[in-house]
Amino acid sequence: MGRHKLSLELAAGKALGLFALEAMLHCREIAEIVAVVREDDDLAWASQTHVHEWRAKLCIATYADADQGMAYSLRYGLAQALKGAAKTDAVLVVLADQPFITSELLGSLAEEFARDRSLDYVACSCNGTPHPPALLSAAMFPAVESLIGDAGARKLLTDAAWRGKLVDVNSAAVFGDVDTPDDLYKLQRLMQAHLVKTPDDRINKSYD
Repeated sequence: MGRHKLSLELAAGKALGLFALEAMLHCREIAEIVAVVREDDDLAWASQTHVHEWRAKLCIATYADADQGMAYSLRYGLAQALKGAAKTDAVLVVLADQPFITSELLGSLAEEFARDRSLDYVACSCNGTPHPPALLSAAMFPAVESLIGDAGARKLLTDAAWRGKLVDVNSAAVFGDVDTPDDLYKLQRLMQAHLVKTPDDRINKSYD
């Protein structure tokens, strides 16, 4: 899009990337956040106030090869999350350009996994199609480490080899991300008009 899209203004004085970051920071079920960023990212979208105040929970991981594809950023983020950790039961994969994600929605994924730790994953879905955010159990870490190119977590979520649970969010806008100027314009309009209600009031659960 010609600029770091996470720094694009979505609402007055608030960058696109800050919305999902704040949702993660305020989610009690998330112990640590690893934000994978490009080498030339100045973090203007993250706000230095947030980076400083939440330094105990937030780790900014600069990745030189982010342009190789989503799979490599995901693999790098997982490696950083596991570094020095005695035991990690699961990780939560969140896209930074999904501004309508809430801490309650993220927490609901963790709660579902806590109820049944035999699950390989718990993911959001719209009309039965899995989407990030998605919680991946430790059983899936080797599969994440083998991903290549632009294949992200969604590739694993559609693999019948894994047993998962879908949390249905009946609002496609929740999964809206920004890849083009038109995408940004649409999300700006949604934000300005307050058309998107908190998704957590409309969560249904189904097994995959």
